[in-house]
Parts: sequence; structure tokens; C-alpha cells
Amino acid sequence: MKVSVIIPIYNVQQYLEECLASVAAQIFQDFEVVAIDDCSTDDSMSILYSSLERLHMDMERVTIIRHDHNRGLSAARNTGVHASKGDYVYFLDSDDAITPDCLQRLVEASQHRGKDVEMVVGDYRFEGPELACPHLRVGRTFLNQRGYIRAYCKERIYPMAWNRLLRRDFLLKNHLLFEEGLIHEDTLWSFQLLPLIHSVSIVEHETYIYRVRQQSIQTSTAFEKHFKANAYIVGKMADIMFSTPILQYNHHVYNFVEQEKRRHLDDCYRNDSTHLIRELYSVCRAHPHYQPWTAILLFGLNFGTLKRILKRDMHYCQPFEKGLSMFSHTPISTTKHH
Repeated sequence: MKVSVIIPIYNVQQYLEECLASVAAQIFQDFEVVAIDDCSTDDSMSILYSSLERLHMDMERVTIIRHDHNRGLSAARNTGVHASKGDYVYFLDSDDAITPDCLQRLVEASQHRGKDVEMVVGDYRFEGPELACPHLRVGRTFLNQRGYIRAYCKERIYPMAWNRLLRRDFLLKNHLLFEEGLIHEDTLWSFQLLPLIHSVSIVEHETYIYRVRQQSIQTSTAFEKHFKANAYIVGKMADIMFSTPILQYNHHVYNFVEQEKRRHLDDCYRNDSTHLIRELYSVCRAHPHYQPWTAILLFGLNFGTLKRILKRDMHYCQPFEKGLSMFSHTPISTTKHH
């Protein structure tokens, strides 16, 4: 079985050599490298070539593709998928690294009862400040579709696309590529997997080293850019949920999507950007919501749960000013950063 390691490259000259060295050091050696230069303006590409030579990498299994203009991470990953020749693809960000046993552990888990699974997910560790991102805490080595949906929506599986083996034919057959021009693209992509994936192996071993770069203070302009992307994504999540039977009547999925909305509303308060809340309200109202009788069907006759659901969600149904007042007096949830 061959693995295609897809590495998008854009202005990562200080990290790239270590990233490539971690790939060259893999115990499992039946892999190819697909590197996509997204028009770097620093010395990333010269470092790429010199590193490959120093590491004695067999160039016959290295494919280097250059975009004709900067298109972003989503496009670079998509280019890599189309150019790859492996049975499985593996996304590696060029400012991160993998452990020497990464591919071996994931490949060993790629079969369940004699059949190839559609995806294998490994755990990761932080290098740098730890963010509020979920680690892999499933407690099982295999998940069917319903088990994966439940684990993902209960945030026992992280939303990032890296550190997963995915069958290439599964991605292409289901058009599971990344939306170009979108930041936080992993959040939408990983949600789009839910109604389509049926077999997932879990490796609760740290096989990926996620580097957290020191970020400067976020400006209001930068926050607005991230907010607009998140508002768009949560709208797409609602569309997917209400158009897919296996998600539509799953209370774990409903809770997950509503919690995402709450997080973005909370972020507006924390960043002194309450003027953006009206926009998120318009996005929320443009998509269906469960009526109280539907919520009863979802959550059974657990009226304590139902009461919390209605208290959390009813502010969407009020006139904007009244809804905003209701929201500002409800408890603020934990914010998750992707």
C-alpha cells in the first residue's frame, strides 16, 4: 500500500527542512511526497531542493508542483490530491512535523476485519502554546459512521485535516476537496465527512507535532475576516445537517452546530465586535431551526435538556434587539479555536 504525503508550501523557510527531515525518517517507506509551491516569496523552494538533496531523498518519488499564482491552502491540498498516486493520502502542513513511526502506525491500522478503512486518525501533540483544540479521546480502535458522528460532535476528535490517512478514491468519489478561498477550511471539510464516512480506525498515539506559532495581537480587521468565514461555515453546516437524514435527526449533530453558533457569538463579545452579531443572526435565521415539538422528538421527554436547548436557542427567534438582550444574559460557553 502506497501513501501520498501532501505538503503545501508557502513562506515556511524556517520550518520546512525539519518537516522534510521528519518525512525522510519514516520507518514506513512506501510513500511519495507531493509538494505544492503556492508561490512562496521567501527561500522556501531553495530550501526544499537543498533539503531533499541533503536527506538523500529519492527524487523519483517526489513530485513538485508550482501554482501560477497564490491560491491558498485549500487549493494547494486539492492540487496535491489530484496529483497523488497513492492508495491513501496524508496531509502534512509544512510548518509541522511527524514522528518516525507516524505512517507505520497509521498504515497498520488501515485495515479492519480484512478490509481497507476509509480513514485512519492519529493523535497529536503541541509544540508551543497549547490551544483549546480537542485531542483524540475516543477509547476505541474502530468507529462506524454513527460512532464517528457521535465522537466528532462530542469533540473527542479534532477537526483539522492533517494527521489522517484517507483513501484517495473515497475523497474523489465523494468530491471531498477543500473549498478554495476559505479560511478555517478544515472546520467545514471535516463536517462534510460526517454523512459520507463509514469506517474509521483510531490510533490514540501522538504521531503528529503541531507547531503553534506565536501570534500577534489580533486586530479588529483580522477578527472580522475570521468571523465572516466562521459565519459562512456555520451556515453551510446547518444546510448539510438539515439536508442529510442521518444528521438531521441526530441530537449530537444539532448540539454541535448550535454550540458553534454560540461560540461565534461569544467571540464577538470577547473581541468588542458586537456590531457583527447582526450578521451572524441573519445567517442563523436564513437556515432552518428545530421547533419545540421537533426538539422533543430529538431529546425525548427529557424536559431538563429541552429547557436548556430552548433557552439557548430562542434568542434567534426574537426581534434582533430583544434576541441580543436575551443572549447577553445567558451563560457564555467555552471558546474553541481551530
